[in-house]
Amino acid sequence: MTKRMVYLAGLGLVFIGIAALLSPSLTFLTFIAYNGVILALYIIDYFLTPDSKVFTLTRQEDEKLYFKTTNIIEFKVKNSWSRKLKIEIKDELPDFHFKVSDENMEGEIPYGEERVFSYTVTPTKRGAYIFPAVYIRYDGILGLCRKYFSVDESKEFKVYPNLKDLSKYRLIITKHRLMASGQKRVPKRGMGFEFESLRDYVSGDDYRKINWAATARSNKFMVNQYEAEKNQPVYTLLDTGRAMSYSIRGYKKLDYAINATLILSDIVGQKGDNSGLMVFNTDVSVFIKPGKGDIHRNELMETLYHISDSNLSSDYAGAFLHLLKVQKRRSIVFIFTDFETGEEAKELMETIPILCRAHVPVVVLCVNESLEKIAGERGEGLRDTFNQAMAESLLEERKSLVRALNMRGVICLETYAENFAIDTLNQYLALKERLS
Repeated sequence: MTKRMVYLAGLGLVFIGIAALLSPSLTFLTFIAYNGVILALYIIDYFLTPDSKVFTLTRQEDEKLYFKTTNIIEFKVKNSWSRKLKIEIKDELPDFHFKVSDENMEGEIPYGEERVFSYTVTPTKRGAYIFPAVYIRYDGILGLCRKYFSVDESKEFKVYPNLKDLSKYRLIITKHRLMASGQKRVPKRGMGFEFESLRDYVSGDDYRKINWAATARSNKFMVNQYEAEKNQPVYTLLDTGRAMSYSIRGYKKLDYAINATLILSDIVGQKGDNSGLMVFNTDVSVFIKPGKGDIHRNELMETLYHISDSNLSSDYAGAFLHLLKVQKRRSIVFIFTDFETGEEAKELMETIPILCRAHVPVVVLCVNESLEKIAGERGEGLRDTFNQAMAESLLEERKSLVRALNMRGVICLETYAENFAIDTLNQYLALKERLS
């Protein structure tokens, strides 16, 4: 029953009280008569109010939701009864992994009209989830009864990595700008550069670019102009091992790496190169050949939306040897990984030279914010002092490992998880710079 029904029932107490004051013998008769009228009205309202067949409900057609961002889920409801009806809708969500807001979906639908109801949801985990049913309740025409029913509108929604800011990255790339980051623009010798055209020599040009044959023909100094090699393979290697399973501000390092992978792949295609993907842990679980375009991007999206982490340490050697076996052409290889122990770091350092012989590896690590926080605190007790000293020691050990990688000719980016995309893009553009 509705609040109106409750209020009417409560109002009966007033009439019963008045009857008791006027004539105590009328109290019981007043009680019976009033409640009989109310009950009769309730029954009339129930039978006059139509059943659920007068409603037609459909979910939105789009089955895509995006991780860690606000998504709108919509329903279309049509009323085919001869009068307007006031309804309220409640969607049945899967357990966990969804933060719901603006869930109040209620309103009136006039006769023969269709109305759109919506609410917002923020997924906190990638994957595929079933939204089983939709529940509807609506008031009777007298507003005394309320009917309920459910609609079996079961649908699978896929939660994809968040590409909300992709248009921003595309715009900056179009304008040939590097985004703000902690990485310098450093030309990398040894990458592919193709001859583009000849032009007149101007003061400041590198004399090594002078084309002596063209200079002799034209009787003036001419220099070669180069552009970065097109259709170059650019791989992303995603480590799904234990070190990437830890969370930062509610989201796993692997989630940040997956978002950065998709953004990097898109920009690589915009620059005329081909992006490839390898996902590995104890073995290689996914390998996608380099490509570009909408079909290739959709393949990456369909692959990455359900990738999950594990508690196992990853086999770097197996992954690197697999890449060497299938990719002969010199490539840029971004490796999203991390290490929590010296043994894990040692294995990476011992196996990374396998890639250096044929490719240009870039190791992307996540700054250990927990250690930074402990090292930056100034405790008063002996225990706090000990924890601080240990944190500083571990941070210094980590820095020395990064320096050791750099000394071996491996580009190593240690950055915050939120900056994975921006810093890997900067490094990619730096590697594509013209030879100085």
